Amino acid sequence: MTESDMTSSKLVFIDIDGTLADENHIVPESAKTACARAQANGHKLFICTGRSVPKIERNILDLGFDGVVSVAGAQANIGDKLLFQHLVSPEAIDAVMAYFAEHHIESYQWQGADGMYISEGYRRHLESKGKTWNRGEFARFWHLLDEVEVPAGSTLGHTIHVSKGSYFTGPEPDTSFEDTQHDLAPWFELVHGSYDKISPNNGELLINGIDKGTAVRDVASLLGYAIADTIAIGDSDNDTAMLKAAGTSVAMGNAIHGIQAFCDIITTDIRDNGLANAFKTLGLA
Repeated sequence: MTESDMTSSKLVFIDIDGTLADENHIVPESAKTACARAQANGHKLFICTGRSVPKIERNILDLGFDGVVSVAGAQANIGDKLLFQHLVSPEAIDAVMAYFAEHHIESYQWQGADGMYISEGYRRHLESKGKTWNRGEFARFWHLLDEVEVPAGSTLGHTIHVSKGSYFTGPEPDTSFEDTQHDLAPWFELVHGSYDKISPNNGELLINGIDKGTAVRDVASLLGYAIADTIAIGDSDNDTAMLKAAGTSVAMGNAIHGIQAFCDIITTDIRDNGLANAFKTLGLA
């Protein structure tokens, strides 16, 4: 790519849930078309999601994005090429497991390149929602924490290799989100999760100093883009870091947690061609 091409080419980071795909994990046709046109116009598109790669549907990956930022910024790939990967320390995993036990938090998971390691409580939640977590395209990536074999003298933290955690409490927890955020601060940065409808205390556990924002900066640097030529599009608190890091930030019309307040552009709802309209406003497609 020549220097003149680079000035017109944008590096776009797109969240999945609530931004690219709706609550039924369906990508609107208008979004598919807009993404293809933007790439044809010379722009590079990266998924930027809290999910680990094994938790991204094949029909989304098959849309042909230029790269994937996963586990909330802890890993980035271009195809099979790994750009970078950060892992949660064993001590942090063990500290959080002890905290969950102390506060009777039973629904949680750890995510990484190897898949999703879930508690019995999280498994029950999936089954109550009718989700066939142990069948279909993701089956081989789900692991029950109770079935992980921890070698004698070792701990769970030293046994699994993950890049992010998430959890939600019951409807009447003995600790608030703010309390949990404070208590786990030595090991993690906590951001609001996606379980507000069923839990007053739910969140994502991000490695301190690593988030979607650091991923935007690192990917841009590795690919030779100025931050001014980066764009981030998201819909919730867990997109805040990338929205604030990018040269241009876009909030979906269905955005929550008040992120619209600091974004440069607010597009329409995901059900009203939000991504396609954002691309049109930005002159990408």
